[in-house]
Amino acid sequence: MIENYKGWDITLSWSDKNITNIKYSDFNRTNKNKKWVGVDLLGHRIYGSSLNEIRRIIDYSSGYKS
Repeated sequence: MIENYKGWDITLSWSDKNITNIKYSDFNRTNKNKKWVGVDLLGHRIYGSSLNEIRRIIDYSSGYKS
């Protein structure tokens, strides 16, 4: 875990076991678009390309679908 932000654990996605199941051809696209992952206490996940984007999604979650 890199940081806990408003109850969400934020970390890099390549430590996420689900990301390792992606085909290598999709890895570059995934690496850019889903570099960071946030997980809340209920296990909901959000992905973003930067730590800042994850924080914005958490702050303004009504505008995003997770």
